[in-house]
Amino acid sequence: MSAFKDTEIEELLKAVKEGTCREGSNIEYKLCKSELSKDLWETISAFSNESGGLILLGYEKISDKYVPVGIENPSKTLDDFTSLVGQKFNYPPIIKAEILEDQHKPIIIIDVKEAQRHQKPIYMKDAGPIKGGFKRLGAADIRLTDSDIARYYQERSGSIDAQLIPDTKLEDIDKKTIESFRNLRKLIKTDAPELLFNDSELLKAYDLLASDGNTINVAGLLLFGQEREVKKHFPAMRLDIIRIKGTEWGKDRDPFLSRDLRGNLLSLWSSALDILDRFFLIPFKLDERMMRNEETAHRKALREAVTNLLMHQNYFHYSPAQVRVYNDRVEFYNPGYSLKDPAQFDSPGSKLRNPLIAAVFYDIGWAEAKGTGIKTTIERLQVEGYPLPEYANDIKGDTFTLILRHPIEQVTPQVTPQVTPQVEMLDRFALTLNFCETPRDLKEIISFLKMRDRKHFIEKVLNPLLEKGYLKRTIPDKPRSRFQKYVVGEPQESNSNGAKHVTKAPNRSITEHS
Repeated sequence: MSAFKDTEIEELLKAVKEGTCREGSNIEYKLCKSELSKDLWETISAFSNESGGLILLGYEKISDKYVPVGIENPSKTLDDFTSLVGQKFNYPPIIKAEILEDQHKPIIIIDVKEAQRHQKPIYMKDAGPIKGGFKRLGAADIRLTDSDIARYYQERSGSIDAQLIPDTKLEDIDKKTIESFRNLRKLIKTDAPELLFNDSELLKAYDLLASDGNTINVAGLLLFGQEREVKKHFPAMRLDIIRIKGTEWGKDRDPFLSRDLRGNLLSLWSSALDILDRFFLIPFKLDERMMRNEETAHRKALREAVTNLLMHQNYFHYSPAQVRVYNDRVEFYNPGYSLKDPAQFDSPGSKLRNPLIAAVFYDIGWAEAKGTGIKTTIERLQVEGYPLPEYANDIKGDTFTLILRHPIEQVTPQVTPQVTPQVEMLDRFALTLNFCETPRDLKEIISFLKMRDRKHFIEKVLNPLLEKGYLKRTIPDKPRSRFQKYVVGEPQESNSNGAKHVTKAPNRSITEHS
């Protein structure tokens, strides 16, 4: 009985013949005409350590296509393979192999499945994990690094975010954050049983606390920890929001609009979105979960990007996460490559680096439990005519970058270094809001923005901010008072029932980006 379905084989061989089935993250061709090649074992290790793949033996690359040349003695080759593969590795790979024909030439197809978490890394026993372990990078097999191996061994005993942190205690948890979580959870499920638990029981319910009732794990500290404790145990854990007045990294940074955010994940999520909303001046309505109603596809994409940045990050990486706001785009730089192939982002399902963190985000409605967040975001962007996201998944460097183009007139090659009128206005909005954290009078704001036209400032900057509630007057009943000043307000919109929803104040613990 065949190990492969006839329809699957027909479709595969048809694609090979047409030249559309190219080598990539899960396809590999090898000659192996008379004997098994050494690099066959490297590919099996790489596929086992990643998401699996197909290896086709008996092919030679001619021009731009892989052509079947056949295997001289396919039965012997298959016997040699099946007898060696189980002994070659530290754990036997999960495979199925079969002799087939392509254009009347005998070939062998090997289907390699992804290994179980407790077995990774899969490596050749006689070489050890450093020299004999591989991972897949595009169409290449590359050796595992020290950090790769450390990550695999951490995952053997559970998820990375489940690792206990020595010298932590229940008192390291921020009680206000716990209370905020309860309020958010109650809005999703009013009768959730964990709402009745005390702090210790709540953390245990989400597997964030050891059985001793005191030691906190990685997810627990990152989600609910006091800022000083998070910084102590994860010194690189920071979210930098960097405004670059240009389209190239490292040029024209704006220190006043850039921020270093520290704290636990629940506070970082809210603070990051507050800052991005200030830049884009996105009109919104808030529901009880602090989520924007009637938000555009672009705003939803920003929220999804921030969520994924915090939920899927490698918190043992040496560099902090970054949100880089350029003149033409926003880049979300994530320490930790995407475990899911970006080519599959438009399909449901996800691979979780931090399942305990993800579980909390799911339960307060900040993430979608079936891994459909990016898929629905892409669909909405398409429907509403916004630019689609771009991705740079660097497996070797262990980083992932998501790119969202601004939903405004794009800069042209002739004016790339310049700030377009739309972006210049967005900068002025953001600068005004940051400057008016302390009450300022009209003259101070105009001078700070280096604007000369008072009327233009009032019409294009001040009035829109007042109308949307981003700014408020300190003497509201006397708008023309010579003592009038302006201070950051709390934007609010009426919903269909006339009720008011007010955004929470932005996180005040942020510091200027150095």
